[in-house]
Amino acid sequence: MKPILSISESEVGLALTVRKSIQLAQRAYVERARERVLEPLRTWLTIPGGASFYFMPAYVFGLGTVSVKVVALNPRNRQNSLPTTSATIHVFDSKTGVEMARIAGDNLTAIRTAASSAIATDSLSLKEIDTLGILGTGKQAQAHVPAIMEVRNVSRVLVYSRSKAHRATFVRSTSKNISAPVNAASSAEEVARKSDVLVLATSSPVPLFRGSTVRLGAHVNAIGAALPSSREMDTTLVKRSVLVVDSVEQAVATYGDIVIPLKEKAITRSHIRTELGKLLLHPRMIQRRKSDITIFKAGGLGVLDSVFADYLVSRF
Repeated sequence: MKPILSISESEVGLALTVRKSIQLAQRAYVERARERVLEPLRTWLTIPGGASFYFMPAYVFGLGTVSVKVVALNPRNRQNSLPTTSATIHVFDSKTGVEMARIAGDNLTAIRTAASSAIATDSLSLKEIDTLGILGTGKQAQAHVPAIMEVRNVSRVLVYSRSKAHRATFVRSTSKNISAPVNAASSAEEVARKSDVLVLATSSPVPLFRGSTVRLGAHVNAIGAALPSSREMDTTLVKRSVLVVDSVEQAVATYGDIVIPLKEKAITRSHIRTELGKLLLHPRMIQRRKSDITIFKAGGLGVLDSVFADYLVSRF
């Protein structure tokens, strides 16, 4: 039997270009919209006083592999200088069930999430934009800059996180890779107020800014909060938006940005206009007005990991 292939974080980063990642993510969303995937809802396991884990299996018809992503979360790890999130993707032969590969999941998750946001931005944002705003400075935030710039011409990038040191590091590292100026903002409110496309990529359990701050015509990619009790957007912003999600079923069950306004009866399930995959198949489902605020809310889909993992295994 062949040894299990191990693909490292650095190997994932080298193998996945921005353009290829967007192509892979688009394929995953379209296959899901065509109902050509097996993808149970993610399963959660929380240890009292310890970490939380979730498991994301998926299979795309026609692929020779099945993938299961295992993610561990513990926000308290930050106090001990440990990672708050870690992920591994296990890849199996779809016929024999034999494990084929283990893929380090942190870079892959950041890259495929940014690719999803790029697709949503291309589908929902205004064609002419000026400022890309980023809240957060971690891997997810970093991956979003080149991904969004693949689909829109950006004049400047504005970033904020609570750590001044992290903001400065983000500005330095991002400025080396793009021609547009990168500036640190003084508050989340400033980023929300000035951005045409806004990326929320934080672990904050509470809204980052007042929803009334976001300008008319803006597009928001909210990808940080994925727990029913956590959210990056307040009810005001969700209520005033044209809302698209990666999965309706997952959104109403586990995304605090959606679950909390639903519980408040501020919105109903019908406020979710559609899923991104269905929008890709039927682009005229949403006729965007110039003054609309559009939101793409995503918590991640197993089908994305499955398509990306299958591609990576084929490369090694």
